[in-house]
Amino acid sequence: MKIVRSWLKEFLPDAPGSERLEELLAGLGLETESISQLTPPHRKVVFARVLEVQKLEGKEVRRLVLDIGQEVQVVSGAPNAKAGMAVALALPGAVLPDGTELGARKIAGLESYGMALSAKELGVGEYAGGLLEFAPDALPPGTPLAEVWGPDEVIEVEITPNRPDWLSVYGVARDLAALGLTLVRPSPKPQTTPLALPFGVWIEDTEGCDRFTLSYARGVKVGPSPLEVQRRLYAAGMRPISNVVDATNYTMLELGNPMHAYDAAFIREGLVVRRARPGEKLITLDGVERILDERDLLITVKEGQETRPAGLAGVMGGLEDEIRDTTTAVALEVAHFHPVRVRRTARRQGLKTEASYRFERGVDPDGPPLAAERFMELLQAWGGEGVEVAHERLDLNHTRPPKPIAFRPSYACKLVGMDYPQATQRQVLQRLGCTVQPTAQEEVWEVIPPSHRVDLTIEEDLVEEVARIVGYDQIPITLPSFFPHPDNLGVDAPYEATLRLKQVMAGLGFQEVLNYAWSSPQECELMRAPAPTVFMHNPQTPDRTALRTALYPGLLKNLQTALAQAEEGPFLLFEVGNVFNQTETPHIAALLCGDPVPGLWQKGLQSSFFALKGLLETAARNLGSLVRVEQETVPHLHPGISGAVYWNEQKVGHIGALHPAIAAALELPELFLFELTLPLSKGSSTFTDLAKYPASMRDLAVVVPESTPFAEVQGLIRASAGAHLEKLEIFDVYKGKPLEEGQKSLAFHLTFRHEGRTLTDLETDSFMQAIIAALEQHGFSIRR
Repeated sequence: MKIVRSWLKEFLPDAPGSERLEELLAGLGLETESISQLTPPHRKVVFARVLEVQKLEGKEVRRLVLDIGQEVQVVSGAPNAKAGMAVALALPGAVLPDGTELGARKIAGLESYGMALSAKELGVGEYAGGLLEFAPDALPPGTPLAEVWGPDEVIEVEITPNRPDWLSVYGVARDLAALGLTLVRPSPKPQTTPLALPFGVWIEDTEGCDRFTLSYARGVKVGPSPLEVQRRLYAAGMRPISNVVDATNYTMLELGNPMHAYDAAFIREGLVVRRARPGEKLITLDGVERILDERDLLITVKEGQETRPAGLAGVMGGLEDEIRDTTTAVALEVAHFHPVRVRRTARRQGLKTEASYRFERGVDPDGPPLAAERFMELLQAWGGEGVEVAHERLDLNHTRPPKPIAFRPSYACKLVGMDYPQATQRQVLQRLGCTVQPTAQEEVWEVIPPSHRVDLTIEEDLVEEVARIVGYDQIPITLPSFFPHPDNLGVDAPYEATLRLKQVMAGLGFQEVLNYAWSSPQECELMRAPAPTVFMHNPQTPDRTALRTALYPGLLKNLQTALAQAEEGPFLLFEVGNVFNQTETPHIAALLCGDPVPGLWQKGLQSSFFALKGLLETAARNLGSLVRVEQETVPHLHPGISGAVYWNEQKVGHIGALHPAIAAALELPELFLFELTLPLSKGSSTFTDLAKYPASMRDLAVVVPESTPFAEVQGLIRASAGAHLEKLEIFDVYKGKPLEEGQKSLAFHLTFRHEGRTLTDLETDSFMQAIIAALEQHGFSIRR
């Protein structure tokens, strides 16, 4: 927001210089983006009246005769040049803001004594579509504009979304005054007349509009606004239109309440505030015909039993009811609209206006009467001597007063860590416009915030205000003593366990991915995941309509993308995230596609499954846990290559090859997955000294049916080996001759060790005989 310094000083006469003012604003939370100088125009830029405009046949320019205390001739191409208007004329020798030095010259065969200027050429605005127009009697002809447009400053500040009360000159001045500066409160006093109001107001949607005021004035003469007003509007980033429209914008910039002026001759019986109806259209002030949504809030004109749209409430008025050069009577709307409704309408219609910018952040609901009086005061000053303002004003007020907030001065000291005297806290709150009252409870105040502070809703908001106004720089810089509450001990354990799991997976060569938590019923059905149970009301895309029920579909889509981009494998991906099956549960899922380790002793489908299983077992060992897999059928996994995963003997998920039907539908190569439910149980950690005695090693090959799982053979060996079996490792799987069809050979390394002495060969042989006997009793044979 841009604030003209001279305008600010009207409310803060003792405002300090720019550097100190920037410091004070920063202390309040207002960051100053820039401070720019408004320099006076060159002394040879003067006020001039246009006496005559003559069209030149066959030329795009016109001959202007102007009065600057003497008659001069200028050639101009401005389309809005007309007799009777007043303009800024740069005489020969004048230097424009862009550095151009003017002189007398011939244009279209005519002598042109200078140049009539647009706002852009004069350096006060960006509009270059026509001459900058002044009121004809604003100054004596020939007066240098520098005499009324002296040096000034424009302070541009960044407004935070939670402080809409700063979106006005008076709002910023009011906050600065809380620091101790003198504040001149606005007290407009228009001269009113007991006129009968020719219209009424009806609110059908009090939720969307809880306050609506409509004021009336007649005898208005539409024309340019005063010179100093135009300069301030340009400096604030707005283009002057006419004295009536400029009065609405000037009042909004000054006090913060947006408003809209209607030509009273066009609003018939009055205005009705209602929602739009199906099929309704409105041509807004920008000339665009807009199709209205049933959720849009409208200002409509009542015509008998019917109403027609006249404006989008809080966003933009309609073209038909705008102020014209022929307007003589004005109806002024100053209202309060629901912020969310205004924001959604502005977004649907693709509009962003000064009014919607303020309404969607929160406008003072008690501000309309003051803003209406200020507008009428300006209208009488700028709209001619015959302006009559009706004493009566329609005011439909359904607003609710601010809720009292229980405030404890001792809590403010405790929260900030500084000893604020109670008297200081009371003074700060009162300077901010709060009403402070004692209550029956000791050390508790009842604080009612002012209506313009829509951000003050809880006790902590008031504590922040005390710290802000006293000064954040007053808070001592100390290191706080931190002693965690016993209840907080160990709260980081789940996070640390997840972090450790991620580190282990990354250390094994997996790459972590992060996917959206959204899925769709169609995707779940295609990938045979559980059907979703939580849906989004307003999905942004058709493929993100529900919360996901598994992580592996996201990994499959990641793999699709990588293959489509011709990336080279192998692909080892994993994700840790939440899934939503009735309850929200953390999971980890991993994908393996391709050979993770080149030169494996056995290739093919089964070996890749064992590679993923081995990686999972390695991860478990690194986390001090044990993993085993038991065959089990899972919908999204291959019927013959899938199993349940047991982590420390607790079932936590599944592992296997992707189901061929899913792979075919997604055009994916063979790949392997596991998905586990978190948190994973923590294994028992033990410490074992380095062995003092040598180990005794044996090899054993067991012939078993091809369908026999490794875990079954492993369990039999461990159960029969006795207490001294230290390690059991498989080193070969063989099929083929001389083994019979349907048989396989599993070869193991067995390591035995005694903690207190060296085992003899006879003892080791007895352990092996016990193992062999158990295997043969189970129906297996030993390969000699």
